[in-house]
Amino acid sequence: MSRLHSTFVALVLGAATAAGLFAAVQTVQLGQKVSAPKTVSLAPRDLASRQAKLDRWSKSLRQERAKRPPALPKLPKYAPVPHAAPATAPGAAAAPTAAAPVRYVRPRAVVTYRHASPPPASTTSSQPSRSDDGTSDVGEGTDDGGSTGGGD
Repeated sequence: MSRLHSTFVALVLGAATAAGLFAAVQTVQLGQKVSAPKTVSLAPRDLASRQAKLDRWSKSLRQERAKRPPALPKLPKYAPVPHAAPATAPGAAAAPTAAAPVRYVRPRAVVTYRHASPPPASTTSSQPSRSDDGTSDVGEGTDDGGSTGGGD
C-alpha cells in the first residue's frame, strides 16, 4: 500500500473515531451537572378537580366490576341420535351393538438371515495346515450340521 493510501485510511479512521466519541458524549451528556428535580406546585383548586376526576373514575370502575354478564340461554332439548349399524352382506352375522375395545397387535418382526460368503482360499501354502496337536485340517468335517461320519 502506498504512503498516500495509508494516510487516507488513517484520516478516515480518525474522523470516524472522532464522530463516534462526539456522539457518545452527546448521548451521555458527560460534564453536565444534574439540577435538583423540579417540584410541580398545583393550586388547591387544580388538585381538587383532579381528585374529583379520579373519584368518578374509580366509582365507574367499581360499578362495572359489580355488573354480571347476562345469563346464558338454556340449551334446547333434542332427541338422542340413534347409532346406525353398518350395512352387512346378506347371510353375514349382525355386528354386536356394543363396540369392542380396540386392541393393537404388533406385527411380527421380520428377520432375514444371509449366509456369509466363504472365506477366500489361502494360496500361499500348498501343504495342509496342521493344528497344535499335529492333526491335519484338510478333509475333516465341516460345521454344516450334518453327520460327520460313522453310521449307527
